[in-house]
Amino acid sequence: MSVYRPKGSPYYHFDFQCRGVRFHGSTKQTERRLAEAVERSERKQAAASVSADRARTAGPMTFDAAAGRYWDEVGQHIASASETERNIERLVEWIGKETPVAEITDDTVARLVARRRGQHRRGEKHLGFVSPAQVNRSVTQLLRRILTRARKVWKEPLPTEPNWTAHVLAEPRERTRELSYQEERRLEEVERADYRPARLFAQITGLRRREVVSLTWRQIDFEADVIRVVGKGDKPHIIPVTPDLHALLWPLRRHHETNVFTYVCQRTRTEPRSRRQLIAGERYPITYWGLGSEMRRALKKADVSDFRIHDLRHTGATRALRATGNLKLVQKLLNHSSLRVTEKYAHASLEDLRDAMMQTASDDRRRRAKSRKNSRTASADWEK
Repeated sequence: MSVYRPKGSPYYHFDFQCRGVRFHGSTKQTERRLAEAVERSERKQAAASVSADRARTAGPMTFDAAAGRYWDEVGQHIASASETERNIERLVEWIGKETPVAEITDDTVARLVARRRGQHRRGEKHLGFVSPAQVNRSVTQLLRRILTRARKVWKEPLPTEPNWTAHVLAEPRERTRELSYQEERRLEEVERADYRPARLFAQITGLRRREVVSLTWRQIDFEADVIRVVGKGDKPHIIPVTPDLHALLWPLRRHHETNVFTYVCQRTRTEPRSRRQLIAGERYPITYWGLGSEMRRALKKADVSDFRIHDLRHTGATRALRATGNLKLVQKLLNHSSLRVTEKYAHASLEDLRDAMMQTASDDRRRRAKSRKNSRTASADWEK
């Protein structure tokens, strides 16, 4: 959400862009929750207004019109809608609003991919370049979905439709990094107490970062002991509330009326994205980027290297498999549609391999001793 309260005003204001058109004004609400509801309504009206303007434009379908229609019909309804909107706006800016979809070629896509690869993560050089996976999701795959819908659903001719496979970047194989218990102990010594519940929740449930930070109290049913989330690909996912999860979540109820995971602001400042004023000592919902930044700082202090926040999901899956030996249960925990995907998370660690080798050696010694005993018994019987 982008609502904020200007200095000297009792009301929250909204300020957002919808496919290059800016919309801003007062919500006439003094409560943030009600102001966010007004902003959601304004966004829907803005999208309908822009779409109507695009529909009145005669001639071949422009990419701006195609992107707007895709947003209205598909993009705004998926779980990662805000990220999809930013990616669509970037594509419209780079391709050009008036560029006909029929003129998007392999050369167009190649230039887009090269430009995106040259960007730094979040615009910060010290974070390195955007990953190949992010380039694929934000450029090639998204553009392909828009043009495919234009051809199949809106019946727009695409005589020079790109060869999409040629533009997909190679992505690294699935990581097999797990947080060891020694590393976790060091992490617990240095991590902030207000961020620890979110980290533990992600580790226990195997939920993705976006699913964790967006969790609201409405999704948790303490009477039925279940948590309801919408996962990747808009798949519904139900997680049981175990005693450990109950003990983790129950004390957090008094922190915020809507969001489950919050943090205590350390210093008064203005948030760059929303321009809202943050007051030291007040609690605010943990954000997607905020959780990542705090995790990186804590991991560095704990001297835990080569560990990413997504590896918490892998840690939870691996520990669950080690405890139960049931890959199907781990598949259900991670909300995977295919068991083959789950197998990427359920790797055998070095310690698992060491234990297996020690068990094999022990079994081998037992069987050898039994064989020698049987051999001596048989020899004694023959002598008799």
